[in-house]
Amino acid sequence: MKCPFCNTEMLPGYLNCGGAIWSERKHHISVNPDRSEKYALRLRIPLVDLHHVESFCCPNCKTILIDAKNHESALK
Repeated sequence: MKCPFCNTEMLPGYLNCGGAIWSERKHHISVNPDRSEKYALRLRIPLVDLHHVESFCCPNCKTILIDAKNHESALK
């Protein structure tokens, strides 16, 4: 896969993390979204749920791309 920003070949790998969420707002204490919040990716507690996401990393510009379609999402 080519990086959409610099056209360098990207490296396949995994983003390894604990609970994580991509959201339209900052979460200061918790990664639990409220019912009205839009979020594109939510990972839950490690050891209970998956805590890694397949992704691609550009070695040149350090951009990471994630395909979040198989993860919990509240975007419509």
